[in-house]
Amino acid sequence: MEKGRLNKKFLEEFKEYDFSSINENKIYLVGSIRFKDYFIKIESILQIIYNKLVSICSIDGLINKNKFSTKEWDILQKIALNKLQYQDAILILDVNGYIGDHSREEIEYFNKKLKKPIYYLSKLKESK
Repeated sequence: MEKGRLNKKFLEEFKEYDFSSINENKIYLVGSIRFKDYFIKIESILQIIYNKLVSICSIDGLINKNKFSTKEWDILQKIALNKLQYQDAILILDVNGYIGDHSREEIEYFNKKLKKPIYYLSKLKESK
């Protein structure tokens, strides 16, 4: 087996996704923390293979959401909305069709206020 993080076994899970259809350079990942493994893996794929600048709201928030108070989480959500202004596109990690309330808020903001491209993981799979 090939040595390295993005070896054949790692990439097998994502072979049906057409990440090459994302043309923009600065990509913001949006989705539920219940899919944190997708965030971690897709971030690596987009950065290493496709040379994208990938961002998320908060790594600590992604890993430890249940440890934040409501006030702290609201602050992180406001920061997420601010970070969106600097992105070229967002990729929604809509695993099994799930999109949470906070993700919907980010999508709506990106769509209505910024009017920039939005990609859905589920559609990247369908397009290949």
